[in-house]
Amino acid sequence: MKDSSKGSEPIPKEQLTAYERWELPLLDASGNEIPRVEEREVKPLTAADIDEIRQAAREDGFQEGRDAGFQQGFTEGHEKGHQEGLETGLAEGREKGEREGLDASQKDVTDKLERLEQVMGELLEPISRHQDELESALVNLTTELARAVVCRELAMDSSQIQSVVRRAIEALPSTSENVRIHVHPDDAALVGDVATRLDAPASIVEDTALRPGGCRVETRNSLVDFTVEKRFQKAVRTMFDKQSELNGNIEEGDSDDVDAG
Repeated sequence: MKDSSKGSEPIPKEQLTAYERWELPLLDASGNEIPRVEEREVKPLTAADIDEIRQAAREDGFQEGRDAGFQQGFTEGHEKGHQEGLETGLAEGREKGEREGLDASQKDVTDKLERLEQVMGELLEPISRHQDELESALVNLTTELARAVVCRELAMDSSQIQSVVRRAIEALPSTSENVRIHVHPDDAALVGDVATRLDAPASIVEDTALRPGGCRVETRNSLVDFTVEKRFQKAVRTMFDKQSELNGNIEEGDSDDVDAG
């Protein structure tokens, strides 16, 4: 039996050639050896390395902040621009809609007013025409009533025939020739006294076509119609002429007032 003490004797230093570190291998659950990752030697950081890392971090932070700021500014600007554009578009659309609506309403009102004026004109035209016809009828009626009253009065009392005959004779250009006086038979006796006072010969002609109170005086070259109808027509015409002149003066006065205003 060998002495075990010999195997445990120390090995002299001179006999040692190299030193190797040995570690237990890593095994997985199946007993297979897991390759050990070689550990690299970590060198301590220098001041330059730290500055470089700091500068890189600063640049990364700056870039990240700039990107974030750009994105935020872009988003806010887009939202703000969209909102402003939306508000502007709404305002312009509202204004345009109101203007177009107002124009359409104004046109509708104008069309309705024109139509109303047309309808009123169509309604008033017959009224105006009938009014003119009514005025004309009233004038004719009044004239006929006046003529009837005058004729009735003259038929009842034609004593004024002498005055009528005198005015008719005075209207003749000359009374030196034969004068013929046409009167109604009822007035012949009253006119005889006037005829006898003329310088020239005068004859009385009884004419049943004449109304009492009227006469027609004539010579060879002249004729004066003082019949009731002619005198009445002249009186009515004179009355209308005066009325027209009065209306013209009133209208002229109104025009002067407007010009002065």
